[in-house]
Amino acid sequence: MAADGSKQPWGATFFSAPTLIVAGVYFLPVLIPPLFGWMNMVLAVPVFYVLRVFGIRGGTTFLRNGLLLAALGALPLNQTGVFLFSLTMLPLGYSLDRSATLGEGPARAGARGVLTLAATWLLFWSVYGMAAGVNPYSHLLELLDAGFTQTFEVYKSNADLPADVLLELNQVISELKLLIPRILPGVLACMVLMTVWMNMVAGNTLLLQRTPEKAPWSGYSRWQLPEQLVWLPIIALALTIIGQGRIRDIGLCLLLVAGLVYFFQGLAVFIHLLERWNVPRYLRVFLYLLLVIQSYGLIMLAVLGIADVWINFRRIGIRDQAGDD
Repeated sequence: MAADGSKQPWGATFFSAPTLIVAGVYFLPVLIPPLFGWMNMVLAVPVFYVLRVFGIRGGTTFLRNGLLLAALGALPLNQTGVFLFSLTMLPLGYSLDRSATLGEGPARAGARGVLTLAATWLLFWSVYGMAAGVNPYSHLLELLDAGFTQTFEVYKSNADLPADVLLELNQVISELKLLIPRILPGVLACMVLMTVWMNMVAGNTLLLQRTPEKAPWSGYSRWQLPEQLVWLPIIALALTIIGQGRIRDIGLCLLLVAGLVYFFQGLAVFIHLLERWNVPRYLRVFLYLLLVIQSYGLIMLAVLGIADVWINFRRIGIRDQAGDD
């Protein structure tokens, strides 16, 4: 009975713990956007979790009631737009649950989720653009350009900066203004990939900790990309080096996407190695922070992910353990 919200009395379902948790999670970004706005990027996690634990019918009931409560709270705060954007994470949660039901692996589930989220965001911003009478993509470029200009003006007003430093800064900003329009599609694609990845990892980890029997996938350290995907960075690098104009821009965008995808795999390999060597938890946290702070660390993880296609570090570890036994 508890696993099926649709069979409970209306009052018990509407004010049940899952309903209130969903309402609270979706209401926080609306209540204090500057502090909790980042939560919009992981709002597929509660959807995925509730659907896995309570089933499609019971989970949908809890989600419907929770979102209704959150919407009632958003109306007096005049944050309807923020709330509507948070709803774009709902299809991703359902997509991940669908992949889990079909028994799809993390790579295939991630691909389905990326297509779902990209289509959802494209539809949302298209409707927003028509309602506001603006082109969201062009408006974003204008905002970025204005931001770079404003940044330079702030530094320019600082009398302590030498003239040669201001000249170099002006050159860097001018180059960024030319580069951003060329790679912005790749950056947006990376945002979609990162969002899907965060929700998959967080949702599956939460299930493994709370209800392991409902978790569709193993721990993140065992996730692996299809070997055929290695052609993506190869083609991207070739287009970037050989191509000209639009072709080179496409290569740059694909290179960003490939780098992020293999960063995911490199991170899984890195976590596997830390687990295999029984590295203490506090030292793991330090190493993770070091990788984030050092920009080269992210590149190293991407290279590690590509190298894993041929070396397969995790399989080597399994063979070594079998030999020891």
